[in-house]
Amino acid sequence: MESLNEVMRPPKRPRPYWHVDAKWISGLLLLVALSLTLFVNSLAAMTAEEPAVETISMTMALLTSRNGLDDETEIAAFRQQLQQSPDRVFQPFPGLPVTIREADLVGVAPRELRLRLWRQFARPLYRDGAEGLAAQIEDPEMAAGLSAGVGPLALFSLEAHETLRTARNLLALVCLLLLALLVLFSFRFGRLVSPGVVMAAAALPGWLVVTLLGLAAQREMSSTPPGEEAGITGMANYLAGHLLPLLIPHAKGLYGLCLMAGLILIGGAVVGSLIWRLARPARR
Repeated sequence: MESLNEVMRPPKRPRPYWHVDAKWISGLLLLVALSLTLFVNSLAAMTAEEPAVETISMTMALLTSRNGLDDETEIAAFRQQLQQSPDRVFQPFPGLPVTIREADLVGVAPRELRLRLWRQFARPLYRDGAEGLAAQIEDPEMAAGLSAGVGPLALFSLEAHETLRTARNLLALVCLLLLALLVLFSFRFGRLVSPGVVMAAAALPGWLVVTLLGLAAQREMSSTPPGEEAGITGMANYLAGHLLPLLIPHAKGLYGLCLMAGLILIGGAVVGSLIWRLARPARR
């Protein structure tokens, strides 16, 4: 026989049918927005000043070192040029604001020296852009060529970084709005499961791609550039093998955090649902 409390309890109001549709729509929109946010955040992290300067420096060092970053031949030539300079200062790339002083050669490996040189080029390129750096170049022909653009390296600039940060912040606001709607239209522990599933689904593909690229970057790369017979593919692999280790750590962070947060929400909802089901007979 039903107890008096069960008889007097008002009947439960069924959920409006359109709540289910609204939940799915807001969840799918959140999945798209969060995926874009994570991707743009990775680009913003990779284009911050330090990783961007190191990427530009490494790229230029690789492209201008015909015998590899560790070759001593060009460094020996630099030493000879310094000995001939009255003020012990040498400009290895005429027209570019890159200089070597005698003290720079003391106790420095060829690879590190090359990177030090190209950081002098990379930092103003990052901060001022191609046109700003072109204004510092004495050679008019070289300045005109630089003003025309620097190709993919244009992504690694302060202007691009600020644009990406603004886009990321706007996308994050959209994600918060959609998350609030998803929670509102979900029911009971679905208010944990739904955001958790979306977060995990948005983060998992990017996390897998970044992780696989990180594993590929750990393999030992040749210290000398490929020959002409390797073609564009060989040079692309050579550049990627040296650049990926610089960029992957900055791209991976938020993907892992988002994936972990999504799994925690799903696990918490499962545990909470089990506890609620076990405690329900006791409440009766």
